[in-house]
Amino acid sequence: MNIRNKGWLFVFTLLICGMLVATGIEAKKPPKPDEPDETTAEWVVFTEDLMGEALVEGCCPNAGPFPEYTMTLSFALGDFPAYTPIDGELFINNYRIGKDRGYVVQFWNDHEADNHVAIEIKGGEVYSDKKTKIVTVVFTDAECRDLHEPKDLITYVDFTLVRTPD
Repeated sequence: MNIRNKGWLFVFTLLICGMLVATGIEAKKPPKPDEPDETTAEWVVFTEDLMGEALVEGCCPNAGPFPEYTMTLSFALGDFPAYTPIDGELFINNYRIGKDRGYVVQFWNDHEADNHVAIEIKGGEVYSDKKTKIVTVVFTDAECRDLHEPKDLITYVDFTLVRTPD
C-alpha cells in the first residue's frame, strides 16, 4: 500500500469515527442484573471469660449496623453480676495491619438505661483459614476496658472468638 492509499484510509477512518460520534452511536453494556443483598450471616462464638453464641447478620462494618447479641461475662460489670446474660450490640473487626495486626471487640447495651454496659478489648492472635473462611482470635490476658468508668476500669480477660460463615 502506497502513501496515497494510506492517506485515504486515514481520512476514511476519521470520517467514519466522526459520523459515529455525531450520531451518538456507542457500544452499550448490557444492563446488570439486580445485585443480591450483600448482607452476610455468620456464627459468632465467644468462649471462656466472654461467652455467647449466635447467628449474626451484617456484622461488622465500621459504620454499622451493629447487630444485637447476648453476651455473658465471667466477671461482674456495673449492675450485672458475673455469669448474667446481657443483651446488647456487638462490633468486632480487624484493626491495624501486618505483624501488628489485632482485633477489636466492643459490646454495649442501651446507654440510657441505669444498668448500662460498654466494654472494649483490643489485641488477640488472629488465625484465618482462607479455605473455610473461619477466623479464630485468641485473647490472652487482654485488657477489657469498662468504657463507662471515668478511668476506664480494666479487667484482664482470656477468651476465644470464632467467626464462621453461615
